[in-house]
Amino acid sequence: MEQTYLNMFLQGGFIIYILLILSIISVAIIVERLVVIYKRNAAFDDFFSKLKSAFKSGDKNSTAKVLNTKELSFGKSIAKLKPDSNSTSNKELIEEAISKEQEFQKKRMHVLIFIVQLAPLLGILGTVLGLAESFLSIGNLGGSEKFQLLSQGIGKALSTTIAGLVIAAYTMSGHYFIKYRSGKSVSVLSKHIEDYVQLISDKNER
Repeated sequence: MEQTYLNMFLQGGFIIYILLILSIISVAIIVERLVVIYKRNAAFDDFFSKLKSAFKSGDKNSTAKVLNTKELSFGKSIAKLKPDSNSTSNKELIEEAISKEQEFQKKRMHVLIFIVQLAPLLGILGTVLGLAESFLSIGNLGGSEKFQLLSQGIGKALSTTIAGLVIAAYTMSGHYFIKYRSGKSVSVLSKHIEDYVQLISDKNER
């Protein structure tokens, strides 16, 4: 039965190969984004650990070196923070830093949405083309033979719709999971920034 299903999908025509390419792209983006988010969380911990150590030591050169790291795009925004947790400019800078990080983490997410929308349409197109081919091929056949060939043709044709829906379903699930993990990551960043502002505020008050 498993081999029959495999053959049915392989006979779905050129549409099934397009869907296969889309599925590979989808999986690649989902895995890549999740790995990036995981690494960013580790980078946040490392960045703010070094930044706090440099700031506490009073070494401005070390602090500037940490803030100018190229791995994280929000270093310049952090460098402009003032020792006042209620400052309006601080709030704007924090929003800017978070916005930059959100933009970075959302790279290629639009491709996933495109695949979610395109895959089912390609699946339906493959089904319509398959049905048209089946009806054209049974024109001169007898009753029972015509029915058998038509049922086989419909099964093959529907394989593209099934594939399209499956790809759309797991791509959408992956998209929402990435959004969830990204939201958690940005929350971690926000907490790190707030802690750093509190640190420089406390030192300024002494």
